[in-house]
Amino acid sequence: MGRLLDVDAELELNSKSRMLPVRWGAGAMRIDAIHRREELDALKQNWDDLYRSDPEAQYFLSWQFISAFFRRFEGQWFVLAASQDARPSPYVALMPLRLKTRMNGKAGFFYHDVMTGGSYVADYTGAVCAPEFAQAAMAGFGRHLRKMHWANLHLENLRMSGGRLKALLDRLEDKPLEIRHLSRVNKPENVDNSRCPSVELPETWDAYLEQQLGSNMRQKLRRLLRKLDGSDEFRVTLPDAASIDRDIAILLDLWKNRWGARKGDSLRGILNTNRRVFGDAFANGSLFLPVLWHRDRPIGALATFVDPVKKAYFFSMAGRDETADILPPGLVLHAYSIRHAIQNGYRTYDFLRGDEPYKYSFGASDTIIASKLVRTRSRRNLGDRLDARALTGIFRVANRNHKNGHLAKAENAYRQILDTDPAHAPTLYALGQLLASKGDHQAAAATFRSLTVIAPQMAKCWARLGTALQALDRHTDAVDAFGKAIELVPDLETARYGLGVSLLRLGQTGEATTALNAALRQGSASQKVEPVRVKAARLLADVRRPAAPNADAPERKVDTSALRQSAAFVDQARLQPAVPAGRPLDGR
Repeated sequence: MGRLLDVDAELELNSKSRMLPVRWGAGAMRIDAIHRREELDALKQNWDDLYRSDPEAQYFLSWQFISAFFRRFEGQWFVLAASQDARPSPYVALMPLRLKTRMNGKAGFFYHDVMTGGSYVADYTGAVCAPEFAQAAMAGFGRHLRKMHWANLHLENLRMSGGRLKALLDRLEDKPLEIRHLSRVNKPENVDNSRCPSVELPETWDAYLEQQLGSNMRQKLRRLLRKLDGSDEFRVTLPDAASIDRDIAILLDLWKNRWGARKGDSLRGILNTNRRVFGDAFANGSLFLPVLWHRDRPIGALATFVDPVKKAYFFSMAGRDETADILPPGLVLHAYSIRHAIQNGYRTYDFLRGDEPYKYSFGASDTIIASKLVRTRSRRNLGDRLDARALTGIFRVANRNHKNGHLAKAENAYRQILDTDPAHAPTLYALGQLLASKGDHQAAAATFRSLTVIAPQMAKCWARLGTALQALDRHTDAVDAFGKAIELVPDLETARYGLGVSLLRLGQTGEATTALNAALRQGSASQKVEPVRVKAARLLADVRRPAAPNADAPERKVDTSALRQSAAFVDQARLQPAVPAGRPLDGR
């Protein structure tokens, strides 16, 4: 099978010896986090230059694959970029990653997973590096990741030399963290997905047959391709712009007929993801998809990613008609693809993950990849903080829980957001509402007071503050708060009504009557403020009614329920940044 590149064995060796010399020490590396599309697009030339120079780079780290993949995860992806000094560019290493936000349903807190770029779609992950800076850059990436806020770092399917991986993991060896090696053996299929067979191709098809295949396989492939080449019944087609959708559909249908029942609920997602990935690859010129036909019937299809820079083919998916017994579609299409690769000057045919026996009949030898999980022992984010980019999505979930009556979950999430960003205005407003609804008016008043410092022009916040102060019988302070709200928005009915209530409590009947009349005169037709008007009218009627002659009559109570229910409904669209409508928290 040839030489094995075993990442874990290399790690053990390197732990007992000095790391390879590098031009710059790890401490000299500047690390930037890139997360905007325009920044990624501007990196293309830098990325392509690194890709060409890096012997460990492979198709799933190419700019065209990563940039297309990241379009599916806008707002979640980021790229760590290392430069050798204070200059931000050109970079000497780039590591694509993705941030996913999850919620612990039992404990009710949010946490983050960081995943290698392309995870769960790409067969290989890693980083592109200028070789002389690789270990210093990986050490810098490790230190940067250690400072971020996450609970799990998924280093899946790393095709990375031991020196680079050790430099990364050494910076993650810390008391709050634990590092686990993950087995990738599929026990039901008895397939080890950490073993990745590939064939090194010679310059000619005949040399491949003679030098790398056993006699039986050599004779079989020659016979099958002669039959295909000279047949009027069998043919192979390659896609063009008119046929690509049809050919991808043929491949996925054939694959589904063979494997769909085993995939269960994940089948639909697998099909949709591969349809998008193959479509993206065709669009950028990196898809080889031969379809084998018997007359007008497709009996097999095979999708391969083509890397013209590294001169490599990466076999991704095959489908065949299980009822076709006249020609073995899988064997024919692999032979056809390998011959095509050799004829076009390619030097590697990579079967990707999985040690299925048939792959070795083509003369393949193994590369061993690594999968590691770095996680916090507490299962909470490092630093017990959230990533700032996730706050808008977390707020949406928390606000939904709030509206649905799941107050404990909502409050936990609001407080997590404020632990990260104490000035997050939508969260301060919503938490103040929640605290007031629980009857904790002291805390609600403090929360709204904080918000008035951050957003002093937000009239509804001043009105909410006034309502909380009113509930604490701090009517002088409440009058000031309502007055500020009215100064900002003169037709805010809830503030006018609240002002009238507090003025009555202070015995200022004339001023109270003026405020209540003003609440009635406002022109808004909102159903939310109509109860306020009704209460204002009743309160005015009470004020105008002659006082009872009985000196022992109980004090007249002012009804503030409408104020508590209606004052200052939050305009979420004005408070929070614009986000794509309908997107789940994790963006999937």
